Amino acid sequence: MDDPTPGHDGPRPDRCDFIGPPQPALLLERPRKPRLKPKSAVRPHRRGTFWLVPTLIFLSLAVVFVGLALTGKPIRLPVWMVVEAEQRMNTALQDLTREGTAISVGGAVFVVDTDWVPRLRLEDVRLLEKSGETAVSLPELRVALDPAALMSGQIRLRSLRLIGPRINLRRLEDGQFDLAFEVPRQPHQTIGLSGLIKTLVAVFDQPLLSHLRLIEAQALTFRIEDRMLDRVWDLGDGRLQLVNRGDELAVELGVSVTGDQAAQAVVTLIAAKADASARMTVTVDRVAAADIAVQAAPLAWLGVLDAPISGQIASTLDQQGALSSLDASLTLDKGALQPTPDTKPVAFEGASVFFGYDPARERLDLREWTVNSQDLALSASGHAYLPGVTTGIPQNILAQIQIDRLQLDPQDALEEAVVFDQGALDFRVRMNPFGIDIGQASLIQKGQRLQASGVVEAGPEGWSVAVDASLDHIARDGLLAVWPSRIVPKTRVWVADNVQEGQLSNLHAGFRSAPGAEPRFSLGYDFSGGNVRFLKTLPPIQNGRGYSVVEGKSYSMVIEEGAVTAPSGGEVDVAGSIFAVGDVTQKPARAHIGVKARGGLTAALSLLDQKPFEFMTKAKLPVDLGDGRVEVAGQIHMPLRKGVKIHDVDFDVAGAITAFSSDRLVPGRELRAERLVVGVTPAGMEITGKGALQDVPFEGRFSKVFTPEAKGISEVEGRAELSHSAAAKLNVNLPDGLLTGRGFADFVVDLHQGQAPKLTLRSDLAGVGMGIPALGWSKSQTSKGNLALDLTLGKPANVDSLSLDAAGLQVKGQIGLVDGGGMGVARLSSVRLDKWLDAQMELTGRGTGQTPAVVITGGMLDLRGLPARDGTGQAQASAPMTIALDQLVVTNGLSLSGFQTTITPKAGGVAGDFTGRVNGQTRIAGSLAPSLKGTAVRIRSNDAGSVFSAAKVFPNAEGGALDLILTPTGSKGSYDGSLKMQNIRIRKAPALAELINAISVVGLLDQLQSGGLLFDEAEAIFRLTPRTIQINRASAVGASLGVSLSGLYVLTGGRLDLQGVVSPIYLLNQIGSFFTRKGEGLFGFSYTIQGTAKIPEVSVNPLSILTPGMFREIFRSPPPQLEPTE
Repeated sequence: MDDPTPGHDGPRPDRCDFIGPPQPALLLERPRKPRLKPKSAVRPHRRGTFWLVPTLIFLSLAVVFVGLALTGKPIRLPVWMVVEAEQRMNTALQDLTREGTAISVGGAVFVVDTDWVPRLRLEDVRLLEKSGETAVSLPELRVALDPAALMSGQIRLRSLRLIGPRINLRRLEDGQFDLAFEVPRQPHQTIGLSGLIKTLVAVFDQPLLSHLRLIEAQALTFRIEDRMLDRVWDLGDGRLQLVNRGDELAVELGVSVTGDQAAQAVVTLIAAKADASARMTVTVDRVAAADIAVQAAPLAWLGVLDAPISGQIASTLDQQGALSSLDASLTLDKGALQPTPDTKPVAFEGASVFFGYDPARERLDLREWTVNSQDLALSASGHAYLPGVTTGIPQNILAQIQIDRLQLDPQDALEEAVVFDQGALDFRVRMNPFGIDIGQASLIQKGQRLQASGVVEAGPEGWSVAVDASLDHIARDGLLAVWPSRIVPKTRVWVADNVQEGQLSNLHAGFRSAPGAEPRFSLGYDFSGGNVRFLKTLPPIQNGRGYSVVEGKSYSMVIEEGAVTAPSGGEVDVAGSIFAVGDVTQKPARAHIGVKARGGLTAALSLLDQKPFEFMTKAKLPVDLGDGRVEVAGQIHMPLRKGVKIHDVDFDVAGAITAFSSDRLVPGRELRAERLVVGVTPAGMEITGKGALQDVPFEGRFSKVFTPEAKGISEVEGRAELSHSAAAKLNVNLPDGLLTGRGFADFVVDLHQGQAPKLTLRSDLAGVGMGIPALGWSKSQTSKGNLALDLTLGKPANVDSLSLDAAGLQVKGQIGLVDGGGMGVARLSSVRLDKWLDAQMELTGRGTGQTPAVVITGGMLDLRGLPARDGTGQAQASAPMTIALDQLVVTNGLSLSGFQTTITPKAGGVAGDFTGRVNGQTRIAGSLAPSLKGTAVRIRSNDAGSVFSAAKVFPNAEGGALDLILTPTGSKGSYDGSLKMQNIRIRKAPALAELINAISVVGLLDQLQSGGLLFDEAEAIFRLTPRTIQINRASAVGASLGVSLSGLYVLTGGRLDLQGVVSPIYLLNQIGSFFTRKGEGLFGFSYTIQGTAKIPEVSVNPLSILTPGMFREIFRSPPPQLEPTE
């Protein structure tokens, strides 16, 4: 072998001879002895010792030829003759061998056969090195002589036969053979095959050997020590036949390689004597690939294989011994690709290769190449370039392979073997260190093209693989067919279970493997027309289009186009959704689903009601609760295992519902919203937005908490319009004028499963005007207040609690509603209006457009604060009002307790009869009637004295009939009064007693103090204000006395400022009343009363009796008036 193998130093030859005997390729490597130190210079080879045989023959013939010819018996030559021959041979060899080289002959026997052919048998012939080691050992050497030549005195060798020769051959570090014989050579010329051929030709040209036609060797043994390759071979059971004929030398050498496995090699060489060109054929049977690889540089690539090879190698060599051509047909038995001993072998069952080699182009033509293994079956052809092969071992191999058929089934990892009908492969093999660079691999299966590239390297610690592949298109089943089950198996299972049908395109795959690291696999592809399922409990995505990526332990899929057909409501567009698993090896693996969905509301809710979510079922809501469009985006994290429960799922979904409408969410009401924002997490669900309920605007939020404690509980809160029109749209019939303007109310609806919803409403009443005509109360739209309602939205609804505080009106109570939205019975536990009303009421609805019937069941009403009414208004149809007051305040110090009446509101006031007790004492009866300024009061009693006493107006009266009319003046608490009494008796009246005493009417005073004075008729015209009684004109007449009166009575403190005329003997004196006032006679005394009712100060003008009644008006002073400062 001429070139060093990778890893060895040494000079490279100028050209590559195919082989030089012996041939190391046919040897079995053995551990060798420590390398000898190389010599400082290559020793020149001397000429061969070819005179050994002729010398022995000549000596033998001289002694015994005649005797042998006569007897035919062998003659053993004497020792002295053998020694003499040995000395002569060594003397002759001094010029042919290296210094110190010697030949040793153990014995010799001469015989003449019956055919008169003389033969010489030499025994134990050895060629010894200077060191004493044996270079060649011949147990027996048989020489056949030419008898004719011998008879003429010439010695000519006819044939040589070597029995059991053992040859030790050594090749030095520089590639030269260390031979014991000198061979003529040119300076700096390597002894190669051509040199050996020329040597043999020169040997056979010697006279002694010119007629030698055959050399044979049996039981030949070689031990070859190759220091250049650092290897040792032992070859045994050899046989050699060298035929010298005409213009050619023919050599056939067969050997067996000793070792664990029997191997044989036969080398046939036919060389031209003229120019040393040759034809060589090497036939091998189960010879190690590594042994063949070192025999010639074009075969060096076989060195990475660990397999026995059988076959034939035919080659031609030119005159210099260089290869002219090479053809080989080799079959490899079961073996492996193993570039280094530390590399994990890549096994194969068998292979075959038929190739030719063109040295001029440094090219191998692979005419046929097949490989069979458990993983693949390959049939291919192509060519490879071996740059630098003519000058040494090639470091790179550039190959282009045409694949005729490739079947892949790596370790039964595929569902069925994948067969490629054709393909092409361009790659480079790096020999040291070993690596394969795949520039391009193209495999075609049923019109589908698989492209691949990558690098495979055999490092000190093992294989490193980096391969990328792409495929233009493939069906889903086709992908699974070429996806090994051991590569990310869980991802493959998920794809097999959840990616149904469809076409895959633009596939890109990558595989990375390095010693000490986990293999990494990546796969990316586009898909279309596929059915993809994210969750087994949900319907699959139909006609899906998108892409998927497998990267190491992760897997992701992106849906660019696709729709899910929901159980109800049609399709939902899920374009933009993703499915990803961060670590498919995790147990259980956790999936991340990025949801993007668009579709009808019913369809979306139908999907959300599937397991494991079941949101609508949990909320006790139907999936078809309304119409609208939904667009949501969300993140879902969940384990990939059977029996997933909702608590195992983490999710955050947000989106919007547009063009929403529903008449089922609020039964009997249409709920609409242009846009509602939806959010769902494990904590709960929330829907917010603006909308309208029966065209009533609102802004609200629906929330549902997903906790065991809140099971069946949800809440709606928001802000809605508060107006008369809003109430009307909601079919809540309110009295006209109750609400005006437009405001807003905050509301909360608590929804409990199995219970009627609870509504809480709060408003500051800003922008809302209110009015209750029955109470004469109103609130302006600019003022604020507080309204609080707690309702139960059952059938019918019920206002559990009502609280109103606005414009001086405070109301608390409950309201029952009837079916259809009308008011049933409102029970108001407290109605306070300013300071004039503090009562309890019941209001009963009377139907659409009708004011409710009012019943006041108790409390206080102060007429002084009763709003004034304009009596010019038209009468309105109002319900009768039943009043039962604990106290009706008329004015300061005057009230009615136990007041009961049934009144009917009319234009200008109310009308009705009433009863009561004055200041809780004297029972009276009366009536109410509208007037120009409000409601007028008429009081009647048969005990006027008790009425006056109870009213603390005049406690000294008894009996009598009373008819009192109070008409509102328009001023708050002010009335114009008209009083008529009959048969009233006055007793012990201090002011009157003092007046009678002053005028000295005999008997009247005693009458006053005892039985009292009887007045047949009394009347008064006055004005009642909250502070005073302004008596414009009053009179009382009886048989004994007539009195006229005008002036002022201050209710607070009872102060008097009165004036009038007292006429005694009025029965006769009343004739003058025609000229004056009623109660005044023709003659009378003028008087004044001041002080208080308890301590009056009476002053009488006695001279006034001289003034006739007709002139009294001339001198009458104006009646006293209350000063503004008072």
